Amino acid sequence: MKTITILLIALCSMVSFGQAGNEGAILIDKAQQDDTYRAGETIRVNAAIQGDLVIAGGNLMVNDSINGDLTAAGGELLLNSYVADDVRVAVGRVTIDSEIGDDLVVFGGEVILTKNAVIHGNLDCFAGNIEIYGDVMGKLEVKGADVLIDGTVKETSKIIGEAITIGSNAKFYQEVQYWNSEGELDFKDALVNTEAQFNEDFGEDKSQLSLTSFGTASFALWMYYILSAFLVILVLHALFKNAFSNAVEGLEHNLLKSFGFGLIYLIGIPLLIILALLMIIGIPLGLFMTTVFIFSLLFGHLIAALMLVYYYKHKKEKRWGFWSVTFLALLCAVLLRLLTIIPFAGILLSVVILSITYGALTLKVLHAKKQRVKN
Repeated sequence: MKTITILLIALCSMVSFGQAGNEGAILIDKAQQDDTYRAGETIRVNAAIQGDLVIAGGNLMVNDSINGDLTAAGGELLLNSYVADDVRVAVGRVTIDSEIGDDLVVFGGEVILTKNAVIHGNLDCFAGNIEIYGDVMGKLEVKGADVLIDGTVKETSKIIGEAITIGSNAKFYQEVQYWNSEGELDFKDALVNTEAQFNEDFGEDKSQLSLTSFGTASFALWMYYILSAFLVILVLHALFKNAFSNAVEGLEHNLLKSFGFGLIYLIGIPLLIILALLMIIGIPLGLFMTTVFIFSLLFGHLIAALMLVYYYKHKKEKRWGFWSVTFLALLCAVLLRLLTIIPFAGILLSVVILSITYGALTLKVLHAKKQRVKN
Protein backbone atom coordinates (compact mmCIF):
# COMPACT_ATOMS: atom_id res chain seq x y z
CA MET A 1 0.00 0.00 0.00
CA LYS A 2 1.69 3.20 -1.12
CA THR A 3 1.25 6.78 -0.04
CA ILE A 4 -1.87 7.27 2.14
CA THR A 5 -2.19 10.94 3.02
CA ILE A 6 -5.24 12.03 5.00
CA LEU A 7 -5.63 15.79 4.57
CA LEU A 8 -8.28 17.35 6.77
CA ILE A 9 -7.87 20.64 4.92
CA ALA A 10 -9.38 19.00 1.84
CA LEU A 11 -12.78 19.22 3.47
CA CYS A 12 -12.58 23.02 3.50
CA SER A 13 -13.53 23.19 -0.17
CA MET A 14 -16.64 21.05 0.50
CA VAL A 15 -18.15 22.69 3.55
CA SER A 16 -16.66 26.17 3.61
CA PHE A 17 -20.11 27.76 3.54
CA GLY A 18 -21.47 29.18 6.77
CA GLN A 19 -18.05 29.80 8.29
CA ALA A 20 -18.02 33.59 8.48
CA GLY A 21 -17.68 33.51 12.24
CA ASN A 22 -14.48 31.40 12.30
CA GLU A 23 -10.93 32.67 12.22
CA GLY A 24 -8.97 32.03 9.03
CA ALA A 25 -5.20 32.65 9.11
CA ILE A 26 -3.77 33.06 12.62
CA LEU A 27 -0.25 34.38 13.25
CA ILE A 28 1.28 34.18 16.71
CA ASP A 29 4.23 36.55 16.52
CA LYS A 30 4.41 37.71 20.14
CA ALA A 31 5.67 35.59 23.04
CA GLN A 32 2.86 33.92 25.02
CA GLN A 33 3.41 33.74 28.80
CA ASP A 34 0.71 31.14 29.49
CA ASP A 35 -1.11 28.23 27.87
CA THR A 36 -2.30 29.09 24.36
CA TYR A 37 -5.30 27.72 22.44
CA ARG A 38 -6.02 28.51 18.79
CA ALA A 39 -8.29 27.12 16.03
CA GLY A 40 -8.27 28.34 12.44
CA GLU A 41 -7.70 27.28 8.85
CA THR A 42 -4.01 28.28 8.97
CA ILE A 43 -1.96 28.74 12.13
CA ARG A 44 1.66 29.90 12.18
CA VAL A 45 3.58 30.10 15.46
CA ASN A 46 6.57 32.44 15.17
CA ALA A 47 7.03 33.29 18.86
CA ALA A 48 7.88 31.32 22.00
CA ILE A 49 5.09 29.72 24.05
CA GLN A 50 5.91 29.55 27.77
CA GLY A 51 3.07 27.12 28.58
CA ASP A 52 1.20 24.47 26.61
CA LEU A 53 0.08 25.00 23.03
CA VAL A 54 -3.16 23.48 21.69
CA ILE A 55 -3.90 24.15 18.02
CA ALA A 56 -6.44 22.82 15.53
CA GLY A 57 -6.69 23.69 11.85
CA GLY A 58 -5.91 22.84 8.27
CA ASN A 59 -2.31 24.01 7.94
CA LEU A 60 -0.21 24.22 11.10
CA MET A 61 3.38 25.45 11.40
CA VAL A 62 5.36 25.81 14.62
CA ASN A 63 8.56 27.82 14.17
CA ASP A 64 9.43 28.75 17.77
CA SER A 65 9.95 26.93 21.05
CA ILE A 66 7.23 25.56 23.32
CA ASN A 67 8.12 25.16 26.99
CA GLY A 68 5.17 22.88 27.74
CA ASP A 69 3.15 20.29 25.79
CA LEU A 70 2.05 20.56 22.18
CA THR A 71 -1.35 19.14 21.16
CA ALA A 72 -2.31 19.51 17.51
CA ALA A 73 -5.12 18.28 15.27
CA GLY A 74 -5.76 19.13 11.63
CA GLY A 75 -4.61 18.71 8.07
CA GLU A 76 -0.85 19.23 8.03
CA LEU A 77 1.70 20.03 10.73
CA LEU A 78 5.30 21.16 10.36
CA LEU A 79 7.18 21.22 13.65
CA ASN A 80 10.65 22.69 13.31
CA SER A 81 11.34 24.05 16.79
CA TYR A 82 12.02 22.65 20.25
CA VAL A 83 9.18 21.33 22.43
CA ALA A 84 10.16 20.85 26.08
CA ASP A 85 7.52 18.30 27.05
CA ASP A 86 5.11 15.87 25.33
CA VAL A 87 3.73 16.17 21.80
CA ARG A 88 0.34 14.66 20.91
CA VAL A 89 -0.69 14.93 17.29
CA ALA A 90 -3.59 13.76 15.08
CA VAL A 91 -3.15 15.15 11.56
CA GLY A 92 -3.12 14.14 7.93
CA ARG A 93 0.58 14.78 7.39
CA VAL A 94 3.15 15.62 10.05
CA THR A 95 6.83 16.49 9.67
CA ILE A 96 8.98 16.61 12.82
CA ASP A 97 12.23 18.50 12.23
CA SER A 98 13.30 19.33 15.79
CA GLU A 99 13.87 18.02 19.31
CA ILE A 100 11.07 16.90 21.61
CA GLY A 101 11.90 16.82 25.30
CA ASP A 102 9.62 13.91 26.23
CA ASP A 103 7.16 11.55 24.51
CA LEU A 104 5.68 11.84 21.02
CA VAL A 105 2.25 10.30 20.35
CA VAL A 106 1.10 10.71 16.76
CA PHE A 107 -1.84 9.47 14.70
CA GLY A 108 -2.06 10.41 11.02
CA GLY A 109 -1.87 9.60 7.37
CA GLU A 110 1.81 10.31 6.80
CA VAL A 111 4.43 10.79 9.52
CA ILE A 112 8.01 11.91 8.81
CA LEU A 113 10.80 12.38 11.35
CA THR A 114 13.73 14.06 9.63
CA LYS A 115 17.43 13.57 10.42
CA ASN A 116 17.18 16.59 12.75
CA ALA A 117 14.43 15.00 14.84
CA VAL A 118 15.35 13.80 18.33
CA ILE A 119 12.68 12.28 20.60
CA HIS A 120 14.03 12.17 24.16
CA GLY A 121 11.11 10.06 25.38
CA ASN A 122 9.05 7.30 23.77
CA LEU A 123 7.54 7.37 20.28
CA ASP A 124 4.08 5.87 19.73
CA CYS A 125 2.87 6.16 16.15
CA PHE A 126 -0.25 4.85 14.38
CA ALA A 127 -0.31 5.98 10.74
CA GLY A 128 -0.46 5.05 7.08
CA ASN A 129 3.09 5.87 6.00
CA ILE A 130 5.85 6.24 8.59
CA GLU A 131 9.40 7.43 7.88
CA ILE A 132 11.85 7.77 10.76
CA TYR A 133 15.28 9.23 9.97
CA GLY A 134 15.95 10.81 13.37
CA ASP A 135 16.76 9.47 16.85
CA VAL A 136 14.40 7.98 19.45
CA MET A 137 15.99 7.88 22.89
CA GLY A 138 13.12 5.93 24.48
CA LYS A 139 10.91 3.07 23.33
CA LEU A 140 9.58 2.84 19.79
CA GLU A 141 6.11 1.48 18.98
CA VAL A 142 4.76 1.99 15.48
CA LYS A 143 1.84 0.54 13.51
CA GLY A 144 1.40 1.46 9.86
CA ALA A 145 1.12 0.39 6.26
CA ASP A 146 4.54 1.42 4.92
CA VAL A 147 7.19 1.78 7.63
CA LEU A 148 10.75 2.99 7.03
CA ILE A 149 13.26 3.07 9.90
CA ASP A 150 16.55 4.79 9.05
CA GLY A 151 17.43 6.33 12.40
CA THR A 152 18.52 5.32 15.90
CA VAL A 153 16.37 3.67 18.58
CA LYS A 154 17.94 3.41 22.05
CA GLU A 155 15.28 1.33 23.84
CA THR A 156 13.06 -1.60 22.82
CA SER A 157 11.10 -1.49 19.57
CA LYS A 158 7.74 -2.86 18.46
CA ILE A 159 7.15 -2.44 14.72
CA ILE A 160 4.02 -3.56 12.85
CA GLY A 161 3.59 -2.82 9.16
CA GLU A 162 2.36 -4.17 5.85
CA ALA A 163 5.80 -3.34 4.46
CA ILE A 164 8.82 -2.58 6.67
CA THR A 165 12.07 -1.17 5.32
CA ILE A 166 15.23 -1.00 7.42
CA GLY A 167 17.54 1.71 6.08
CA SER A 168 21.34 1.63 5.96
CA ASN A 169 21.61 4.17 8.81
CA ALA A 170 19.23 2.34 11.17
CA LYS A 171 20.57 1.31 14.59
CA PHE A 172 18.68 -0.63 17.28
CA TYR A 173 20.32 -0.91 20.71
CA GLN A 174 17.65 -3.01 22.43
CA GLU A 175 15.39 -5.92 21.47
CA VAL A 176 13.19 -5.51 18.38
CA GLN A 177 9.88 -7.31 17.93
CA TYR A 178 8.16 -6.91 14.60
CA TRP A 179 5.57 -8.16 12.14
CA ASN A 180 5.78 -7.67 8.39
CA SER A 181 3.31 -9.01 5.83
CA GLU A 182 6.19 -10.42 3.77
CA GLY A 183 7.64 -12.38 6.66
CA GLU A 184 11.02 -12.14 8.34
CA LEU A 185 13.38 -9.25 7.57
CA ASP A 186 17.14 -8.97 7.19
CA PHE A 187 18.24 -6.23 9.62
CA LYS A 188 21.84 -6.46 8.34
CA ASP A 189 24.08 -4.22 10.49
CA ALA A 190 21.22 -2.40 12.20
CA LEU A 191 21.24 -4.55 15.37
CA VAL A 192 23.84 -3.45 17.95
CA ASN A 193 24.45 -6.29 20.42
CA THR A 194 20.77 -7.22 20.33
CA GLU A 195 18.35 -9.31 18.28
CA ALA A 196 15.15 -8.92 16.26
CA GLN A 197 12.26 -11.34 16.63
CA PHE A 198 9.43 -11.88 14.14
CA ASN A 199 6.18 -12.10 16.13
CA GLU A 200 3.25 -13.66 14.30
CA ASP A 201 0.83 -12.53 17.00
CA PHE A 202 1.38 -8.92 15.94
CA GLY A 203 -0.35 -9.77 12.67
CA GLU A 204 -3.61 -9.93 14.59
CA ASP A 205 -2.92 -6.58 16.27
CA LYS A 206 -2.99 -4.77 12.97
CA SER A 207 -6.40 -6.08 12.01
CA GLN A 208 -9.50 -3.93 12.32
CA LEU A 209 -11.03 -3.21 15.70
CA SER A 210 -12.81 -6.35 16.81
CA LEU A 211 -15.82 -6.99 19.02
CA THR A 212 -14.59 -10.48 19.89
CA SER A 213 -10.96 -9.82 20.90
CA PHE A 214 -10.71 -7.32 23.72
CA GLY A 215 -7.23 -8.26 24.84
CA THR A 216 -4.45 -5.80 25.61
CA ALA A 217 -3.68 -5.19 21.93
CA SER A 218 -7.30 -4.59 20.99
CA PHE A 219 -7.77 -2.29 23.98
CA ALA A 220 -4.76 -0.27 22.81
CA LEU A 221 -6.24 -0.02 19.31
CA TRP A 222 -9.53 1.19 20.74
CA MET A 223 -7.69 3.83 22.77
CA TYR A 224 -5.92 4.95 19.59
CA TYR A 225 -9.26 5.12 17.80
CA ILE A 226 -11.02 7.06 20.56
CA LEU A 227 -8.15 9.55 20.95
CA SER A 228 -7.81 10.13 17.23
CA ALA A 229 -11.60 10.34 16.76
CA PHE A 230 -11.83 12.92 19.54
CA LEU A 231 -9.11 15.10 18.01
CA VAL A 232 -10.60 14.90 14.51
CA ILE A 233 -14.10 15.68 15.82
CA LEU A 234 -12.64 18.58 17.79
CA VAL A 235 -11.03 20.19 14.75
CA LEU A 236 -14.04 19.54 12.51
CA HIS A 237 -16.38 21.04 15.10
CA ALA A 238 -14.14 24.05 15.70
CA LEU A 239 -13.83 24.84 12.02
CA PHE A 240 -17.25 23.87 10.65
CA LYS A 241 -19.80 24.09 13.46
CA ASN A 242 -21.93 26.55 11.46
CA ALA A 243 -21.93 24.16 8.51
CA PHE A 244 -23.25 21.27 10.62
CA SER A 245 -25.82 23.49 12.29
CA ASN A 246 -27.10 24.74 8.91
CA ALA A 247 -27.10 21.29 7.29
CA VAL A 248 -29.55 19.72 9.77
CA GLU A 249 -32.22 22.39 9.28
CA GLY A 250 -35.12 20.76 7.47
CA LEU A 251 -33.27 17.44 7.19
CA GLU A 252 -36.28 15.37 8.30
CA HIS A 253 -38.30 16.73 5.34
CA ASN A 254 -35.49 16.02 2.87
CA LEU A 255 -34.28 12.66 4.17
CA LEU A 256 -34.85 10.71 0.95
CA LYS A 257 -33.57 13.58 -1.15
CA SER A 258 -30.41 13.76 0.99
CA PHE A 259 -29.95 10.00 0.65
CA GLY A 260 -30.26 10.26 -3.14
CA PHE A 261 -27.78 13.12 -3.44
CA GLY A 262 -25.41 11.24 -1.14
CA LEU A 263 -25.56 8.13 -3.32
CA ILE A 264 -24.80 10.27 -6.34
CA TYR A 265 -21.76 11.61 -4.46
CA LEU A 266 -20.50 8.16 -3.42
CA ILE A 267 -20.96 6.69 -6.90
CA GLY A 268 -20.45 9.74 -9.09
CA ILE A 269 -17.24 11.13 -7.59
CA PRO A 270 -15.17 7.97 -8.33
CA LEU A 271 -16.42 8.09 -11.93
CA LEU A 272 -15.44 11.76 -12.21
CA ILE A 273 -12.02 10.96 -10.75
CA ILE A 274 -11.43 8.24 -13.35
CA LEU A 275 -12.55 10.58 -16.13
CA ALA A 276 -10.29 13.39 -14.86
CA LEU A 277 -7.26 11.11 -14.55
CA LEU A 278 -7.75 9.91 -18.15
CA MET A 279 -7.25 13.47 -19.37
CA ILE A 280 -3.78 14.98 -18.93
CA ILE A 281 -5.15 18.44 -18.12
CA GLY A 282 -7.50 16.90 -15.57
CA ILE A 283 -4.85 15.01 -13.56
CA PRO A 284 -4.35 17.75 -10.87
CA LEU A 285 -8.13 17.99 -10.40
CA GLY A 286 -8.40 14.20 -10.28
CA LEU A 287 -5.72 13.94 -7.60
CA PHE A 288 -7.39 16.65 -5.52
CA MET A 289 -10.79 14.96 -5.86
CA THR A 290 -9.19 11.64 -4.86
CA THR A 291 -7.80 13.22 -1.68
CA VAL A 292 -11.20 14.71 -0.79
CA PHE A 293 -13.01 11.45 -1.51
CA ILE A 294 -10.58 9.34 0.55
CA PHE A 295 -10.98 11.79 3.41
CA SER A 296 -14.76 11.63 3.17
CA LEU A 297 -14.69 7.83 3.42
CA LEU A 298 -12.12 7.59 6.21
CA PHE A 299 -13.72 10.23 8.41
CA GLY A 300 -17.32 9.87 7.23
CA HIS A 301 -18.57 8.34 10.48
CA LEU A 302 -17.05 11.16 12.53
CA ILE A 303 -18.76 13.74 10.32
CA ALA A 304 -22.00 11.74 10.56
CA ALA A 305 -21.69 11.66 14.36
CA LEU A 306 -21.53 15.45 14.49
CA MET A 307 -24.51 15.67 12.13
CA LEU A 308 -26.55 13.30 14.35
CA VAL A 309 -25.85 15.32 17.47
CA TYR A 310 -26.69 18.61 15.74
CA TYR A 311 -29.87 17.09 14.33
CA TYR A 312 -31.01 15.94 17.77
CA LYS A 313 -30.04 19.30 19.27
CA HIS A 314 -32.03 21.14 16.60
CA LYS A 315 -35.07 18.84 16.81
CA LYS A 316 -35.26 18.85 20.63
CA GLU A 317 -34.14 22.50 20.91
CA LYS A 318 -31.33 21.60 23.27
CA ARG A 319 -28.97 24.32 24.49
CA TRP A 320 -25.82 22.26 24.33
CA GLY A 321 -22.53 24.12 24.19
CA PHE A 322 -19.42 23.41 22.13
CA TRP A 323 -17.90 20.80 24.46
CA SER A 324 -21.20 19.02 25.11
CA VAL A 325 -21.71 18.55 21.37
CA THR A 326 -18.08 17.44 20.91
CA PHE A 327 -18.22 14.71 23.56
CA LEU A 328 -21.68 13.51 22.50
CA ALA A 329 -20.41 13.28 18.91
CA LEU A 330 -17.48 11.18 20.16
CA LEU A 331 -19.94 8.82 21.87
CA CYS A 332 -22.00 8.59 18.66
CA ALA A 333 -18.83 7.91 16.66
CA VAL A 334 -17.89 4.97 18.90
CA LEU A 335 -21.43 3.53 18.66
CA LEU A 336 -21.40 3.91 14.86
CA ARG A 337 -18.00 2.21 14.73
CA LEU A 338 -19.37 -0.74 16.72
CA LEU A 339 -22.44 -1.01 14.48
CA THR A 340 -20.49 -0.85 11.22
CA ILE A 341 -18.22 -3.72 12.26
CA ILE A 342 -21.20 -6.09 11.79
CA PRO A 343 -20.66 -8.08 8.55
CA PHE A 344 -22.78 -7.10 5.52
CA ALA A 345 -25.29 -5.12 7.60
CA GLY A 346 -22.43 -2.87 8.71
CA ILE A 347 -21.49 -2.07 5.12
CA LEU A 348 -25.11 -1.31 4.25
CA LEU A 349 -25.48 0.89 7.32
CA SER A 350 -22.28 2.76 6.40
CA VAL A 351 -23.59 3.48 2.91
CA VAL A 352 -26.89 4.80 4.29
CA ILE A 353 -25.22 6.95 6.96
CA LEU A 354 -22.63 8.43 4.59
CA SER A 355 -25.23 9.02 1.86
CA ILE A 356 -27.56 10.98 4.15
CA THR A 357 -24.65 12.92 5.68
CA TYR A 358 -23.02 14.02 2.45
CA GLY A 359 -26.37 14.45 0.74
CA ALA A 360 -27.47 16.91 3.44
CA LEU A 361 -24.19 18.84 3.15
CA THR A 362 -24.48 18.90 -0.66
CA LEU A 363 -28.05 20.21 -0.53
CA LYS A 364 -26.98 23.01 1.79
CA VAL A 365 -24.12 23.94 -0.53
CA LEU A 366 -26.50 24.08 -3.51
CA HIS A 367 -29.03 26.10 -1.50
CA ALA A 368 -26.33 28.56 -0.43
CA LYS A 369 -25.23 29.00 -4.05
CA LYS A 370 -28.83 29.66 -5.16
CA GLN A 371 -29.22 32.27 -2.47
CA ARG A 372 -26.03 34.05 -3.58
CA VAL A 373 -27.24 34.05 -7.21
CA LYS A 374 -30.60 35.57 -6.19
CA ASN A 375 -28.88 38.27 -4.16
